[in-house]
Parts: sequence; structure tokens; C-alpha cells
Amino acid sequence: MSLAMNETLKNGGGCTEVPSKLKRTAKKLAAAGEEIVQIAPAILHSRASEQMLSIARMGMLDKTLGYLVTTDRNVHFVRPGLAWDSVQTVPFDVIDGVEYVDEFHNCALKIKVGEKAETITFYEDMDGIWFYQLIKKKLQKK
Repeated sequence: MSLAMNETLKNGGGCTEVPSKLKRTAKKLAAAGEEIVQIAPAILHSRASEQMLSIARMGMLDKTLGYLVTTDRNVHFVRPGLAWDSVQTVPFDVIDGVEYVDEFHNCALKIKVGEKAETITFYEDMDGIWFYQLIKKKLQKK
């Protein structure tokens, strides 16, 4: 059953509801044959102000500014908009590594693609841990 049809996502040990802001993107991903495995409120440092990062670090879910949508093939960074969503996609096969940034002090991870790296701050610690474990498993299979 596709995610776009039932509007919920089963992952780990429970279900995650697709936020209304992401339904448009979720439908496009389902149409492209991608299966969503995680949706987590998160923000990219390269596209964020200090105020935006503070909101994410405090876990203010009522002010979610972006999402990390992980599928079976790609990682999508989605910034919902009124008319269209800004989506940045990174295929799993180009990710070279993942590491914690200042572990235990914030919910930030850094993913490495070649010589470049992008830092991601998760609103919830458990989302970051789950994503870290998923990427590590994918890297081991490479």
C-alpha cells in the first residue's frame, strides 16, 4: 500500500503520520516508486539562520521549518512552501559517511558526500539516532 493512500508511515516500532505540509511531496515520492522509511523534522545548517537552528535545537515542533524524508533509495531534505516544496535529494550511493557533531549536546549529524559535508539538526534526538543507524547500515552494505 502506498504512503499517499493511507497517510501513515510504519517505521521502527510504530507509525508516523505524514504531516499535512508533506502530503504533496509524499505523493510525488510514491508515484516515483520510492518507499518512505522515515520522516523527521530537521533542518540543514547551510539553509538556516541562527534563529532557525535555535528553534530546531529546542525541539519546537509547532514551528517545524523543514523535514528529512528518508526513502529506500534517497535522503530528501524538504522545506514545505505554499505553492511548491523545496526538495534537495541525496542518493544513498553517494553518501560516504555520517558522524555526530558534538554528540550528546545537540541533535546534529554530519553526512559526507565526497569532500563535502552537510550538517543536519534534528528536532528530536531519537529521529537523529534512527537516521544515524540507518545510514550506517546502508554504508556497511556498500
